[in-house]
Amino acid sequence: MNTGGLLTFVCMVAIAVYLQCFTESEFLLNPLIDTQLPLGFTQAKFESIKPGMTQAEVLKILPPPEYLSNDDSWAYGNDGAAPFGDFAWFRFVIYFDREGFVTKTERQKFHD
Repeated sequence: MNTGGLLTFVCMVAIAVYLQCFTESEFLLNPLIDTQLPLGFTQAKFESIKPGMTQAEVLKILPPPEYLSNDDSWAYGNDGAAPFGDFAWFRFVIYFDREGFVTKTERQKFHD
C-alpha cells in the first residue's frame, strides 16, 4: 500500500471510529454499553416478563425499579455507563394496569 492509500485508510478508520463512538449511535458489539442498569437486571430477565404477571412476580425476577412513572410503569436504565465514547442507551419499561398486572413491556432507545 502506498503512502496515499495508507493515509486514506487511516482517515477512513478514524472517521468510522468517531461516528461509532461519539454520535450517540448504537454500539454494534455491545448495544447496552452506555446503559446504566441496576445490579441483578439482565435483558434476558426483562424479556421473561409477560403480560398478566403481578408486580410481586416481577420482583422475583428483577430488582426493584429505579424509576416510577406514575403508578402504572416501572423503568430500568439510564445514560452514561460507557467507559469511553457516547453511545445510544436503553430504558426498559414494564407497564401495569390498575390492579397491578403487567400489560406490556417496552425497550426504548435514546440518542441523547
